[in-house]
Amino acid sequence: MRFLACLFLMSSILFAQTSNPGAATSPTTGHSRHSKPGTSGKSSTGTTPSSCGTRCGVERWPLKTLTDSEAGIFKNATATDTTVPKLVAEPAPAKLTDARAPLEKQLFHLKALLIGWKEEMGSTTASGAMAAKSGGTSVPDHDFHIVIADPANLKNQMIIEVPDPACQAVCSSAFLGKIKAARSAVSSQPGKPTPNLVELPKPWLVEVTGPALFDFAHDQDGLAKNCIEIHPVLEINFIKEQSNGPVHVNTKADGLPHTCGRK
Repeated sequence: MRFLACLFLMSSILFAQTSNPGAATSPTTGHSRHSKPGTSGKSSTGTTPSSCGTRCGVERWPLKTLTDSEAGIFKNATATDTTVPKLVAEPAPAKLTDARAPLEKQLFHLKALLIGWKEEMGSTTASGAMAAKSGGTSVPDHDFHIVIADPANLKNQMIIEVPDPACQAVCSSAFLGKIKAARSAVSSQPGKPTPNLVELPKPWLVEVTGPALFDFAHDQDGLAKNCIEIHPVLEINFIKEQSNGPVHVNTKADGLPHTCGRK
């Protein structure tokens, strides 16, 4: 009888496993074999590289953050020496999209005078409140907005921009390390940025490296006549502080003509 009881018990167990095959193999921890405990397949912050950071800019943002499909061309690119006058003389494309124009596929190196800067985070009104625009920028993107000038003609100006590493796309860019280094270099010299443009009491001669980018015209301070910029700045070196200053930064009030690309 004992033998028959054991045989019956074993038959019952075998029947239960064959009728529900997942019961014997289901994990008890709740994690897949590709996940580490406590992660559920995500990073410890609950984000992925494509969704990291704070939402910032909009217009041509993939190009401005070097996260577009062609950004890889700059990884081993050799920078071409140029000047502010040469870049400002380039014709702007009639239409600007998220595809790069031929000139925007080149890395440039130039020397110029850094004459003013701000952080694009909205301008301060007389009451102390934050206005919606900063020098005409409708979507503050927290870039360091820097105005440089041709040392031989200080009225010939253009913009260079250093993105905020905490912004979306910037934080997942393959060039994040260079952007962080450029941001740190700027912060260490002129001082703490403000939302309103400040003309440096004494300009700095700087060396700048980065890709060219044509922006839209929206009354930016220091805007080149063709709206060309170095954006993003991948390297900036402060060479020498000048003895005279400040230098006037071109603004909308100066009424200078611009021929820039459109949407």
